[in-house]
Amino acid sequence: MSQVRSNARGLGALLALAISMSAASAHAVLVEKVVAVVADQAIFLSDVRHRAKPMLAQIAERVPAGPQRSAVESEMYRELLQQMVDERLVQLAADRAQRRVSAEEIDRGLSQIAASQGFSADELMARAIESGMTPQELRLQVMRQLLEQKMISLRVMPRVRISPEDVKAGYTRLVREERRRLGFSAQWVIIRVMPGSSVEARKERRELADTVVALARQPGADFGALARAYSDDSETRAKGGALPPLKPGQLAPELDAVAASLDVGEVSAPVTYGGDFAVLKVVARDKSSLPPLEDAHERVASEVFSERLQKARRQWLDEMKRSVHVDVRM
Repeated sequence: MSQVRSNARGLGALLALAISMSAASAHAVLVEKVVAVVADQAIFLSDVRHRAKPMLAQIAERVPAGPQRSAVESEMYRELLQQMVDERLVQLAADRAQRRVSAEEIDRGLSQIAASQGFSADELMARAIESGMTPQELRLQVMRQLLEQKMISLRVMPRVRISPEDVKAGYTRLVREERRRLGFSAQWVIIRVMPGSSVEARKERRELADTVVALARQPGADFGALARAYSDDSETRAKGGALPPLKPGQLAPELDAVAASLDVGEVSAPVTYGGDFAVLKVVARDKSSLPPLEDAHERVASEVFSERLQKARRQWLDEMKRSVHVDVRM
C-alpha cells in the first residue's frame, strides 16, 4: 500500500509538471533541430524547449540574469535531455520485453493521482483540460511513468538487496547528519608539537597523545584529570580541558567532523590539529529527535532501499546506453 501511495505521489508530481508545461508552451515556436538520437529515434530541440518552459520560469525567479543564470539554464537543459534520453531507453527496453501499459492501467493510475490530490478522476481531467493539456497528453504522461515502473520492477529491483548492516549504516548516517545541527559540550587534551621539531620529536608527541587516548578509554577514567596532567592548552587545562558550549561548525573542520562521529562519552583517536595533536571527548549533546533504530527500522530500510534502487536504475540505463546507439548533441 505504501508503494501505491508513493507511485501516486510520483505520478501526481509528473502530472503537475506536464500540465504546467502544456500551459506554458501553448505558443512555442517549433525549431526542428536534432539534439539527440536513441537507436533510430530523434529528440528535437523543440521537444526539449517545450518541456523546459516551467523550469526556465523557476530559474528566472531564483537566479539573477547574467552568467550565473546562463550556467544554471545550461545545466538544466543537460539534465532534462538526459531524462528524455532515459525515457527513450525505457521505451526501447519495454518494447524488447514486450511490456505494455493497458488503458485500464492508465485509468487506475489517473484515479490514484486524483485520490492523492483529493479529487475525482473526472475533476483531474477537467483541470488538465483547463490548463491547455489534452486528455491524450495526460494519458501519455501517465503511461510513461507506469511503463518505467514496470521496467524497474522487471529489470532493476531484482538487483537490489539490503542487509541489516546496510540498515544500521543508514541509521548511523541519519544520526551524524542530525548531529551537524545539535549543540554539544566537549573536553580536549592538546599535545603541542614545537615548530621545527624533528621527526623523532614529533613521533614522541604522537606517542604521548596515544597514551592519553588509552588512559582516557579505560573504565572510570577521569578525562578532566588527564587534561590537567597532560594538556598543553593553557586556556582549558585548569578546567579539565572543558570547552565552552559548542554548535556544529564552531570547531576547526577536522575537529568538528570528529565530534560529529563521537557518541556521548566517547574519546577520539589523536587528531592532527594545525601542527599539534588533539584528543577530543564529547560529554553531552542536545537531545536527538530520532527514534531508536528498532523503532525507525522500517523507515530507514525503505530509504536505504530507495537509494540503492536509484543507483541500480542508473546503472541499468547506462548499460542500455552501451547496447544501443545513443548520440547526444547538446
